[in-house]
Amino acid sequence: MSKQSNRRMHPDLNQVRRELEAIMNMGHHAATVYEDWIGLMFYAFQRDDPHYLEIMDRYPNTAPTGRREADHFAYAMAALLEYMASTHDEALGPLFMEFASSRYQGQFFTPLSLARTMAAITLTSIPEGRRFSVADTSCGAGACLVAAAKEMTFEQNNRAFFVGQDISLNCARMAALNMMFFNLDALIVWGNSLTLEVRGAWETKRSVAFGGSLRPADTEKARAWIAGAFQAQEKPAPCVKTDTKTEQKMEQLLLF
Repeated sequence: MSKQSNRRMHPDLNQVRRELEAIMNMGHHAATVYEDWIGLMFYAFQRDDPHYLEIMDRYPNTAPTGRREADHFAYAMAALLEYMASTHDEALGPLFMEFASSRYQGQFFTPLSLARTMAAITLTSIPEGRRFSVADTSCGAGACLVAAAKEMTFEQNNRAFFVGQDISLNCARMAALNMMFFNLDALIVWGNSLTLEVRGAWETKRSVAFGGSLRPADTEKARAWIAGAFQAQEKPAPCVKTDTKTEQKMEQLLLF
């Protein structure tokens, strides 16, 4: 999908685009601006001030208040949250395809319509009365995981555990943010799923009262979880595993 057609399909994201483009017009590269914006939100929601300031220090912020790079980053986040609140759609993936994707690295995200179709096909038989996991081993921004969550009832989302892995740090950050935005229990892993590599991991917590949260996860526990899921899929019997935090058995549902 071209950038122009992507813009036509998502016109309500124009305010986000304007804020990010205002920073680009100050002499900053589009991909860098987008990745830094993701990083700023990623660290802000974890209350990680040192890493947040490390990114912000790359920008001079010498313009008048309201027109500084920091202001435009904040306005873009506000516009994003307003868009998601009104549409309930995942937006980071489409924006990434416009500003930061690299065709040389094969970064082409699954269109939302196809993600919904895949989720509908996969989730025809959701386990009753127990925890279950939904996994995407090349999750990108998490569109397929979000689509799966939308196929479920409120009660099923309360029992679901979403797992995503991607070799791109920026994609892992986007997926973690989306799991938090959509208030889902999830584990997002940065690393190569083919080699079971784990470079970093983050977990999000579902809270009906207060909304989702985001925090770092133990990489060794994440590696053990991924390895256990992979080994379970190799067995011919129905795939079940034990959640690392409960004694309940989990059935695996693979999206991709």
